Order: sequence, then C-alpha cells, then structure tokens
Amino acid sequence: NEGEKEWKFFTWMNEYYIWEFYSVAVDELILTTVLGVVAVSVIAMTLIPHWTAVFFVAPMVCILYIELLGVIQIAGLHVNSVTYISMVMSIGLMVDYVMHVVIRYYESEKGTREEKVRDTLSTMGSSILIGGISTLLGVIPLAFSTSSIFTTIFVSFIGLVLLGCAHGLILLPVVLSMVGPLGARLGHEPSDDKGIATTEHNDDSSA
Repeated sequence: NEGEKEWKFFTWMNEYYIWEFYSVAVDELILTTVLGVVAVSVIAMTLIPHWTAVFFVAPMVCILYIELLGVIQIAGLHVNSVTYISMVMSIGLMVDYVMHVVIRYYESEKGTREEKVRDTLSTMGSSILIGGISTLLGVIPLAFSTSSIFTTIFVSFIGLVLLGCAHGLILLPVVLSMVGPLGARLGHEPSDDKGIATTEHNDDSSA
C-alpha cells in the first residue's frame, strides 16, 4: 500500500471458516454422495461376479441414504460439519446390510427365488441382525451425552442401523423374491465325494 492513496486491506476471523463451509456444504454433500454411490456400485460389480448385482445394491443404498436424511430432518438436526461427516461415513456402513444379502443370494444353490431368499435369511440374516444389534448397543451410551456432537452421531447411527436392518432383512429379500435373478449363481467347485462316487461307479461297470 506504500505510495497509494487508497489502502487495500481485508479482515479475518476464525468464524470465516464456518461461513465458508456453510456456503459450499450442500453442493459438497451432493457431490460426495454421488461419488460414494458410484464407488459402492463399482465395488459391487467387482466383488459380485454378476452384472445384475449393481441393480440391487445401488438403488438400495440410494433409498437408505435418502431415508437417513429424512431421519436427521425429523430429529431436528441441520447440515453442519458433524452431520456432514456422519452422512459421508454412512454410505460405507449402510452398504454392508445390502451387500451381504445380495452375495448370499447369488451363492445359494436353491431352485426358486423364494427358496433362495429363505436360504439367504436362514444363513446370513442372523449375522446381519447380530451386527446391527451390536452396533446399536455400542452407540446407546451416546444418547445420554450432553454434547450436541455426540447426540448428532447417536441419531445418525440409530437411523442407519434401524433402516439398514429393515431394508437388508425385509425390503431387499422381498425384492429378490419377486425379481431376483435365477440363473445367476456364483461358481462352485465340484465336491470330492461326487468325483469318488463317479470313479467307483465306472470301476464297477468295467468289472
């Protein structure tokens, strides 16, 4: 500013960080959500060796995410740094309730859709339910906290666990029982017992 008639200056406060965050929070949350769902879909196509898996994983994750936003709104919470982080983390957590069910459905050797769903729930359903209950018990102490940060995390996780279990154990099995692929089954190696039995049968025939 030396030699100038009008000085150039600017003000600075720590609160400017918060103001800047709120100015871009909504756009960043939308971008992060889209990238998260795309990443989950790509991982589903990679880990589940059948292209139809993405049509069950991606829509369920989107539905769960939108409903979790509704839970946060009903609870009276607003978009801030804590809810932002909770929503971003929830994408990676809620996919567990969907991915395990889909993988087990594809691994099932049953004939009809209903039988494959029953087999999925009888084998994988209990594990998902126990995982949800253990997570629920882990976050219950946060409900008694006086900190708004812990309260926000508690609401986010409660909504995530309840919605995840409901969709993974109720909605997704119903959808799979109606439109689940029948011919898509993950490959299995033939058992040794069948090979031994076939060899013995051939030996008896030769004799």
